[in-house]
Amino acid sequence: MVAVIIPWNPDEPQWDGPYVADIDAVRRDGVVRQRWTLPALLASSHAAAPPTAPSRGMDVWLVILTGPPAGQGLIGHGTLAAVGESEPEDEPTTPAQIEFDALLPHGDQLALTRLVELAPGVLAADGRPIVIEGTDEAALRTAWREAFTPDAGSLDPAPGSLPPAAGKRVHVNRFEHDPDVRRTVVAHRGSACHACGLDFEQRYGLDGSDLIQMHHITPPEYVDADYAVDPLVDLVPLCPNCHVVAHSRWPRPYGAGELRGMLARSGFLRGAALTDEQLAAESGAARILDASSGPDAP
Repeated sequence: MVAVIIPWNPDEPQWDGPYVADIDAVRRDGVVRQRWTLPALLASSHAAAPPTAPSRGMDVWLVILTGPPAGQGLIGHGTLAAVGESEPEDEPTTPAQIEFDALLPHGDQLALTRLVELAPGVLAADGRPIVIEGTDEAALRTAWREAFTPDAGSLDPAPGSLPPAAGKRVHVNRFEHDPDVRRTVVAHRGSACHACGLDFEQRYGLDGSDLIQMHHITPPEYVDADYAVDPLVDLVPLCPNCHVVAHSRWPRPYGAGELRGMLARSGFLRGAALTDEQLAAESGAARILDASSGPDAP
């Protein structure tokens, strides 16, 4: 796979808008788009390789190379979403659109010294954007896995942790994944599943304390461009098992009450074979019931 390393100087007006706000936007919406200007031809990390033109779908790695050492390092991942026509200049450039799907706060980036240690040779000597591939690209991806930690309970791989061909971008319900909305729901409704009652912290200890999921119960026909989620009305906590069953019906997912009804009716599995332990338990229960219903029973 081929990827592009883009150096970024936060002191220059390259980033469109406040970076801190875009960190929250990525966590809330999954992606944020930025305009960028790239060389029409990108040098390669391998000196013998010919220059490469930027193309849609390339992985993008954002690295800070300027400023104090504590602020330098690998800080973001994205993909080239669009590439325009080259502009005739002394050094031809190409306008591009980058969709960033992972951004780290300043101070949380993978330190430049650590990046060079894990992936030597991935930075251009002149600090310009550079194309990497092969072992260099794999080493940088490994370094990123060390820097980025996905949200607790996320079943999806961290953005950038897998090559593009190994992943698939899907649309998800943003309200179910909004961390601020989630905190509000847990604060008011608790962290136990509202269908089966599973409490992750009680079952798994502190390691499971933040794994409950949010289920959006508002019917799709009521969600339009002006819709604003009400965390206390539109969302309920569900465990992953109950959540996937809730979404097994379309277009109206099952509600927590319907799930509780399913659970109440599922006292046995049709056609299931009982184990020896279960048979022994049933026999013991039958003897107790017979004894309690005998002629001397109260």
